[in-house]
Amino acid sequence: MSKDRENIPRANMLMGSMRSMGYSFDSAVADVIDNSISANCKNVILFFPLKSYDTLAVGILDDGKGMSSDELFEAMRYGSDSKEERQETDLGRFGLGMKSASMSQCRILTVVSKQVGSVHAFRWDYNYILEKKTWILQELNKDEVASTPYVENLLESSNDGTLVVWQDFDVLEKSSDGQIFDALIELQNKTSDYLSLIYHRFLDDKSIKIKINNHSLKPRDPFLEKNKKTTQKKEVSISNRDSLNIERQIKVKAFVLPFATDMTAEDMKNAGGAENFRSLQGFYIYRNKRLIIWGTWFGMRLGELTKNARIRVDIPNSLDDIWGIDITKRTATIPKNILNQLRKTVKDAMDIATRKQTHRGRKENVDTNISYIWNRMQGRNNNFYYELNKDNLLFKNVKDHIPADYHSYIDLMLDEIQLSIPIQQIYIDRCNEVIEIPERDDRLDDLYQQGITLVEAAMKFGKSKEESIEYVMTSEPFCTKSELKGMLNTYCTEKYGK
Repeated sequence: MSKDRENIPRANMLMGSMRSMGYSFDSAVADVIDNSISANCKNVILFFPLKSYDTLAVGILDDGKGMSSDELFEAMRYGSDSKEERQETDLGRFGLGMKSASMSQCRILTVVSKQVGSVHAFRWDYNYILEKKTWILQELNKDEVASTPYVENLLESSNDGTLVVWQDFDVLEKSSDGQIFDALIELQNKTSDYLSLIYHRFLDDKSIKIKINNHSLKPRDPFLEKNKKTTQKKEVSISNRDSLNIERQIKVKAFVLPFATDMTAEDMKNAGGAENFRSLQGFYIYRNKRLIIWGTWFGMRLGELTKNARIRVDIPNSLDDIWGIDITKRTATIPKNILNQLRKTVKDAMDIATRKQTHRGRKENVDTNISYIWNRMQGRNNNFYYELNKDNLLFKNVKDHIPADYHSYIDLMLDEIQLSIPIQQIYIDRCNEVIEIPERDDRLDDLYQQGITLVEAAMKFGKSKEESIEYVMTSEPFCTKSELKGMLNTYCTEKYGK
């Protein structure tokens, strides 16, 4: 029979490793605030040093229910007790967040909590752990509590609550060449924008208020719900069973944002800014109203007309394991069965996006059987304009070979190209018969090589040799070289047989 032997991890090694779990400064702050929300707080205040000579410390204070000495001691444990069935407002999961998030940014973590007038405080000091090489949690005495930065804001308040304090920013010291105060000021501004976004629904319904020093945060609504030209679809529910086989509901709502010309400066800021507007379209995943992931289509192959669409998805915390949400709450994997159900919601939203973006014109190409590089579009009053056909085989092939996160940058470049056509100068040169269309000697060879790549790609997706060649030859620029079809047919016959 096997023999049980306890094998306790080395404190200095494990704590050191867990300090490198991938938290950014702002996401670490958010993980602490998640605990405050779980403690039913109404107000959260972040304290940053105001002057370069102030103590270099960051404090996060809430007015939640506070903790007793035993509760705080357990909360400071790595892997603190977590019930299988959690309250719907609980934003934690692993019992690691507050500790691992805090210690990823600092070497000294102090937590002071007040409950019914009683004050208790504990501290993890990584420097002390390295010295003692064991899991020693320091319980602070009255004088040590009194000397903790920002603690007077908790002690002098009539409310219960908890104060989390970070000190000794070793990681920040290295990255800022020792300019910790300046770095904290910069991070203060970045954290303000970050928290305004991920907690925007809490801030909007006023269930919590968040301040940084004396500045109150305003919600950054990424869906621009208050803009009258934002299209909102009806919210739908998707049923999914959790790991305990209990049926849970995922709520999905699609939004199609207005054109930039219909946005105020504040709208554009809330939408992510002009430089990021396109790249931030996609799914916005919320866990108990808290935004965890945004600006991704989870690998869905979607067209150009998704550029103004954002899909809000609300999941309960009971589905954490199904979605594969990690400790930092910054990544998740969408289950395939849910992804399939979401496709219809996305398609409905895309129908609206399509109508919004194409109502001004319709295609008037010479041959509707050919996929042109440029589409001739009929606008109002029988006038015409031209736009790049992003469904053309060449464009689609480029997108198939780069990560989906970069598609928006390709679209942005193509949009600028089609908006910058020197039409007037082309017209003048054409009238003067001075336009020369260069024809490279190796043009046919280039198209032949590209055609082979596209034909083989089509065959991998189940098309026959004949279908694949026809598919390529109905698209510009391949259709401009009639001899290319025979060359591709010969190549495929030699390689794959008849």
